[in-house]
Amino acid sequence: MQLAAFSRRKAVVTDPPDMPGDSPAPERKNAIALALGGGAARGWAHIGVLYALDEAGIEIEMIAGTSIGALVGGCYLAGKLNELERFARSLSRRRMLGLLDIQFAGSGLFGGTRLNRELESHMHDVQIEDLPKTYVAVATEIATGHEIWLTHGDLIAAMRASYSLPGIFEPVECNGKVLVDGALVNPVPVSVCRAHEQPRVVAVNLNYDLFGRSGVVKHGAPRAEMNVRATDDSAKQTHRKPPSHPVRLGISGVMVESYNIIQDRISRARLAGDPPDYSLHPRLSDIGLADFHRASEAIDRGYEATMDRLHDLQRLVALV
Repeated sequence: MQLAAFSRRKAVVTDPPDMPGDSPAPERKNAIALALGGGAARGWAHIGVLYALDEAGIEIEMIAGTSIGALVGGCYLAGKLNELERFARSLSRRRMLGLLDIQFAGSGLFGGTRLNRELESHMHDVQIEDLPKTYVAVATEIATGHEIWLTHGDLIAAMRASYSLPGIFEPVECNGKVLVDGALVNPVPVSVCRAHEQPRVVAVNLNYDLFGRSGVVKHGAPRAEMNVRATDDSAKQTHRKPPSHPVRLGISGVMVESYNIIQDRISRARLAGDPPDYSLHPRLSDIGLADFHRASEAIDRGYEATMDRLHDLQRLVALV
């Protein structure tokens, strides 16, 4: 969920991970690392994925999350997934409008103080290092474009930084760095799990079925209409078939579709270079980025997609 806030909480930017060989990584039996991808409202599907894994008794050793993946993963490890599910399923269009506080100054359309209170009421003063498993939230430094891994410090601040979509939500300051949505650089953070030497990495890609985003099409610009003079000296204009007009999306629609394309293209490139051991692809293409009121559908689809692949996941965790 694309939440944001203005509180003065601070998250700590991670130190570089230990290089391989510094200390032997503990052998992990029957456990996986999860890379939870970004996707705004589609990210409610992560809740269903986590419930299915819990039901199957598949242990999660680590969660790396981007954007709403960081939110859902953080709530899960903090023991607040039930509360997040109740909040998500209670959302309607009307309630969403009530939670958003529009501002006309600053660097984001929404302030998010009301939404921040929802998190504060359940996870006040929770620190990342106090979570029972390894957790990393991915964000982007707006000044440099650097990929930032938030591995310790205040959990809410780290989640806010990861889901602060530029232009929509206010960037988050973390120890002198101004951070925005991590999906700009690493939409499905498999590479984070690999850097932490996780032997079994499962990715949850929320944008997999947005087909047609990778094609290359040769096209032409429209030609100017040509005026020709008829033989009877009367001026006539040749009329070409009028060009088809694109769908009118409006400002918000253009932003959303552009964000879809960016996420899909970057995801393909990053996952091709560092693929997971297994991927889950809930079918979510009909759920828009801003359709937070459709949480029940997204959660159920995440659960079903995981249960359908349960046999493969169980084989994965059985590997030594």
